Amino acid sequence: MWTSSGSLFTPPSTSFEFQTDPFLLVPLIAVGVAYALGYRRLARRRHATHSRRDGLFVVGYAALLVALISPVHSVGEQYFSVHMVQHLLLSLVAPPLLLLSAAMPVLLWAFPAQDRATLGRLVGQPGLVRSSLKFLTKPLVALTLFVATQWIWHQPVAYDWALANRWAHYFEHVSFFLTAMLFWWPVIGAPPLPSPLNYPARLAYTFFGWLPNSILGAGISLSRAPLYPYYVSTAQTTGIDPLFDQQLAGLIMWVPGDVVFAAILLILFAAYMRDEERKEAWIDRELDARDAQLKT
Repeated sequence: MWTSSGSLFTPPSTSFEFQTDPFLLVPLIAVGVAYALGYRRLARRRHATHSRRDGLFVVGYAALLVALISPVHSVGEQYFSVHMVQHLLLSLVAPPLLLLSAAMPVLLWAFPAQDRATLGRLVGQPGLVRSSLKFLTKPLVALTLFVATQWIWHQPVAYDWALANRWAHYFEHVSFFLTAMLFWWPVIGAPPLPSPLNYPARLAYTFFGWLPNSILGAGISLSRAPLYPYYVSTAQTTGIDPLFDQQLAGLIMWVPGDVVFAAILLILFAAYMRDEERKEAWIDRELDARDAQLKT
């Protein structure tokens, strides 16, 4: 584990430890408590019941807990393949689920009325916060940040640095999660910003995010030599072949990552078809109404 100076010892054996660092626990617990409190207040006000969106938040939030708090974190320091699972949870699982849950209004209701109104104005009305969010979620900006983050952090120098330094590791995970949130925002159009893209554009945008992820996973998997010295050193104590572990990590990024992107593309295509059907139905009603007026 990490020393007080932030460096990382090579673990002597597989360590199945839950993380107890307040830097991780406090914000994660705060978000969970805020959502529960906001949901309770909204339920009382609207006599609301559990919805599918609440379920999406629970699953997305659970993915964050598994990635950052569970033994997946400590085991990932010793096995590249497990570390890759952690990265997929932070980039391809938790962010789209949390955005689909439309959690921001619920989180706002955790605050007192005056603070809630102030925060609502910050994100809902023109100003620095909303303008910054709109800029960062512009499709070209968000896509560039997402792809660059994935590729930069998976370069051997950057990856080994993150594993050898506590704060670099935290920064790596925060950057994975935040750039993924920005990337998925134009796809989903979560409150308070609607998506600037129509459905065909969302399909194209998602595909262009999929391709670099797939190429990176394939490159790691098909490499003929270990790329990451850190995992070569841990292999001396874990006993796993570092090349096999690396190939497995690449396959996890490549194949399950492709499955996630393909599933989202199918969902987008189905939404596009439903939207087209609604438009056709509206046009038919308008034509019928016009015909009825002409006949009278």
